[in-house]
Amino acid sequence: MSGTRTARARTTPKPRPAPKARALPRGPLSGWRRWGWVAALVAFALIGLPLAHAILGEVAALLGAAMLLGFLLGRWTAR
Repeated sequence: MSGTRTARARTTPKPRPAPKARALPRGPLSGWRRWGWVAALVAFALIGLPLAHAILGEVAALLGAAMLLGFLLGRWTAR
């Protein structure tokens, strides 16, 4: 190697800004989304569960409903 090395001064990296918290949507229909899920759950309980009972039997309908409700409850409360 020929020549001399020159020392470069180290610069400290810029601090990253803190991540901003996401604001919840505050539109006029923002509350309707939650009630839509409630309506879908009630419709499933009143229509889907008796239909599954008639087609699959009592044990399969109850196990399927319990598994589906457990999955949905886990997804809704995961934060």
